[in-house]
Amino acid sequence: FKVIEKRGGGWHPVTGGVDPGESYVEGAARELQEETGIIPEKGRMIDLNHSYSFTGRWGEATEHAFGVIVDGPVKPKLDPKEHLAAEWVTIEEASKRVGFESQRDALVKFSCYLR
Repeated sequence: FKVIEKRGGGWHPVTGGVDPGESYVEGAARELQEETGIIPEKGRMIDLNHSYSFTGRWGEATEHAFGVIVDGPVKPKLDPKEHLAAEWVTIEEASKRVGFESQRDALVKFSCYLR
């Protein structure tokens, strides 16, 4: 997703926080639905067992990476407060676009899962 400048700009995967009482997978599924309108089916969220910590503009954070498998061509419903555009691209192309090494690492783990 191409993110608006106010939220960091550039291309990023769906990200977000975990609400109180949510598991990582529940939070990831909720964020995916909120940001794209895509509702992952049970068992379609892939825990990549990949977490990383960083200091961002909001302070210290830890992200836990998931992949999701969707059926057929799906047109995401973008939240204009967060995203400018969305494109379905190969993992190789996505790796070129994302700005953080940790995101590229997660994409590599997802590609290994898909093989």
